Amino acid sequence: MHDYSSWLRGQHVQRQLSEAVAPRLLSEVEERELWRMVIDTAHIGKDFLDPAGAARAARRARRTLFEYAIPIEALDAAHSEECAAFLEWNRAFERRCSALGCISADSLQGHLGSPGGPIDWIESPQWRPAARRWLEQYGRVLPPQRRIPGSSIVRAASPAAELAGIADWARGKLAEDGFRAWICVPDLNRRRAEVVDAFDAALAPQRFALRGDSRAAPYAVAGGTPLADYAPVRAALELLAASVGTVAFVQFSALLRAPELQDSDAESASAAKLDVALRRRASNDADFAGWLDMADRVAAASQMAPAAAVQRLRSAHHVLSQSQGARLFSEWVAVWMGALQVGPWAFSRRWSSIEYQAAERFRELLAALAMGDAVFGTHSRDSAQRILARAARETAFQVQTGVPAIWVSGQFLDPWLDYDGLWVSGCNDEQWPQPVAPVALLPVGVQRQYGVIPATAESQLALAMDLQSRWQNRANQCVFSLSDSGEGSSSMPSPLLPKIVPVDLTATPQPHWLKMLERAPALESVWDEQAPPFAGNERTRGVATLRAQSRCAFRGFAETRLDAQPLEQPVPGFNERERGELVHHALQHVWTALGGSNALQTVRADTEQRLIDEAAALAIESVCRRRDPGLRWHLRERVRLRNLLTKWLQLERERAPFVIEALEGRDQIARFGGLEFRVRIDRVDRLLDGARVLIDYKTGAADPDWRGERPDNPQLPVYALLSPHSLVAVAYAKVNAAESGFVAESERRDVFPRTRRSELEGMATLAELIPVWSRRIERIAGEFAAGRAEVAPTIEACKSCKLQGLCRVPAALEEADEFHE
Repeated sequence: MHDYSSWLRGQHVQRQLSEAVAPRLLSEVEERELWRMVIDTAHIGKDFLDPAGAARAARRARRTLFEYAIPIEALDAAHSEECAAFLEWNRAFERRCSALGCISADSLQGHLGSPGGPIDWIESPQWRPAARRWLEQYGRVLPPQRRIPGSSIVRAASPAAELAGIADWARGKLAEDGFRAWICVPDLNRRRAEVVDAFDAALAPQRFALRGDSRAAPYAVAGGTPLADYAPVRAALELLAASVGTVAFVQFSALLRAPELQDSDAESASAAKLDVALRRRASNDADFAGWLDMADRVAAASQMAPAAAVQRLRSAHHVLSQSQGARLFSEWVAVWMGALQVGPWAFSRRWSSIEYQAAERFRELLAALAMGDAVFGTHSRDSAQRILARAARETAFQVQTGVPAIWVSGQFLDPWLDYDGLWVSGCNDEQWPQPVAPVALLPVGVQRQYGVIPATAESQLALAMDLQSRWQNRANQCVFSLSDSGEGSSSMPSPLLPKIVPVDLTATPQPHWLKMLERAPALESVWDEQAPPFAGNERTRGVATLRAQSRCAFRGFAETRLDAQPLEQPVPGFNERERGELVHHALQHVWTALGGSNALQTVRADTEQRLIDEAAALAIESVCRRRDPGLRWHLRERVRLRNLLTKWLQLERERAPFVIEALEGRDQIARFGGLEFRVRIDRVDRLLDGARVLIDYKTGAADPDWRGERPDNPQLPVYALLSPHSLVAVAYAKVNAAESGFVAESERRDVFPRTRRSELEGMATLAELIPVWSRRIERIAGEFAAGRAEVAPTIEACKSCKLQGLCRVPAALEEADEFHE
């Protein structure tokens, strides 16, 4: 038994074997690309915004001409722009086919002679006039099997409930020996994932197990999914895409960590570690060879062993880079296969049955492209790979799992064969009969004249009545269903359905997470908020450890002792951290040269600008030793730093006289709670009376966040405890373009411009406040040293935290009182 299109192709192959001059049949990918070439090079129809959509519409229009035996002359009287474009495209397509000695699949019917043997065919309203006339002339129609129809109509409260009801019905019927069913879900293309989810929940719940059991299910969904979505094909296309032009870090990162390139868990871990290191040092983009070289440099600098994935990618790149210039597809296919064998397909022995089938279908696609040299001509590797990627996306792949008991179709059509059960969904008064939908690019009048079914309401009604009758005769049980929208509106049954009172469906949706929950093992709850005491071989992260511990004990434990840090993401230009470092380095150079407010007040404007430019250049040079985003970003950052530092120095001129006592130098060791914390004070100023001021630069937002028993940031108190002598103020220097200024804790009102004396948390002087700070810091450090790690965030802590996946505190954007209840 054959479907008609496959049988036509087979007949043409037989003809080619007996007739040496028989034209070659275009493959599916050749025909698609040939139509695309025709439309891309045509002088008419340039206003079509989507060439790919225009190509699909033209193919369908041409197929309709052959199926309904519409002579091309019938279109000559049409005066629409769309029809004129189609006629021009069709002539160009035929010229190309003639020059190539090829024919397209839609014209096979016209080349069909008398059959070499008897032909039996099944009567169906799906037959188009040209095929029907040939079958009536040469074939014998099989008599239909008459059944006593048993029909029912069911209504669901929502589309999801309708799917759940269909899946439950199928599960119940499968208990009957030898049961086979055909199910129609007319919007399958749009809801494919929902359909698979519902049927897996009912018929293959093992797929929701922890390790995702991939055993065959007793059902299959028609149409398939894009070949490019399957792991071996996706990995192959990602490698080929990365080998040409500029590659974004995200793209290279995914390729580096691809499971297809790892031979063991150890290799996967090595690739992941290298990825983390690259995120700190890599630029936003580079070419493929540049990424491979950078990966080797970063691995060496980080004292890592070379990642095996990098070596495999380098081998694949070597194979690809050997061939340059424009070549035929048959040549490119050989190159691609060589690269895949040493790259992502090196471990094909591990493929599952589904992956193996997908890879075999991809090889067939490559073979079809290799046979199309005459159609495609020569292409650069970039151009050829774009065609390959497009072909893989447009090729639907259906996994072969034997003959399933349940077949799910996405169209209102005749299932051709007899089944034990048949279910047709979506039978409301808006969808059934199907609405009028004329074929694009063809005049509607011509379509009506030649009986094109989608073109008129009358023909759609006649088709629906015929189909509905055949559905009832092809199964012992026929179920029609409809659903309300689920949004408050109700649907009415199609008046075409049997006059039966609809029954309400009682099934409820069974989403995959519910099945996973049902199959999950019983979990033991352990209230674990106490970590082991801090060990002598562990190291703190300076003030960052105290800051995290103060905000949430679990955060202090996770970030310092587990090294749970958010992954960095390379960005175009300098990132936020680097821009902050640039400001620090530049200001250090400026104040090293000036030494205090006296020189600042007397420096000439041109000298100041030269000093700032020199500081910016040195800062950029220093930051770029670790990661260099490129020359254009150097230039942009110099302009930013010049404007920002000029504005900042103007603010510093408004301060009371001071001299710089200390700038960023060596790290200092602070000891709290028996632990050591390495810190570095940005700047210490000495006033004329000998009083001292501690300053820390901030290039982002800055608030007085050091106050309270659990300060959000105890940084300034820690600095004060390190250098308390003659201290009258500590401050953040907020150096940013939006709002520059000082955020201070000061016992005097004239230390900084536009600031007033602080409340000092009720103390008279800063000297009295420092012991309070000391007790707080000692307590926080002591709790960290003792291993205190309970999840107890402050009100604002979760907004800057990325550990919700570990601590399970509700999302940071929820209201604070909701997750503190």
